[in-house]
This record gives sequence, C-alpha cells and structure tokens, in this order.
Amino acid sequence: MFKKTERLNRTAFSAYFKIGRRYHTDYFTLVHSPAPVKAVAVVVGKKVFKGAVDRNMLRRRVYAAANQSIAGTGVYLIISKPVAKNLTQAETAPAVASLLATIHKSR
Repeated sequence: MFKKTERLNRTAFSAYFKIGRRYHTDYFTLVHSPAPVKAVAVVVGKKVFKGAVDRNMLRRRVYAAANQSIAGTGVYLIISKPVAKNLTQAETAPAVASLLATIHKSR
C-alpha cells in the first residue's frame, strides 16, 4: 500500500484531474501528470459496484498492483470503468501494469 503522503487529497485530485493527460484501456482510465513527487489515487465508482465492500476490494487490488508497477515520480489517477467488475484478483495486476505501460509507450 502507498504511504499516506503518496495519496492525493480531494483538492489535489481535482487539480490534477483537470490538467492530466488521459490514457485508456479496456478496464481503466489513467490520468497522469509529471510531478516531483509520487502520488496515486484510485477511483471505483458506484457504476462499477453498488456495494462499498466490493468497491473497496477492487480499490485495494488496484492499489496493490499499482504499487508494484509504479517506479519514479508523477501523479497517477486510476479510474475504473464498469467492465472492471469482471476482473479476478489474478487479472487485476496485469491489467494495471498494461495501463501504466501506456505512459511509456506514448513518450
């Protein structure tokens, strides 16, 4: 899991959400902005799962996968799409890794 200092608060989230560059995959949207520090936020909306337990489960899985895949600095906002509810625990890590790899492909 990321440290509390590596997670975004609401004010910073709104600011980076407006200025960040978007990358899309089948399951997630990534909003990325270069920054001198590493900061991460994961959003799982009610369109994905109605129950908070399921939303939090997916959010924890994505945070764990992102923790392994993110190296370096920058602001990463990972927003899940409704089809992400079909991901199993084993499928989540490769899906997040491929999402984060799109940043390096576009450079």
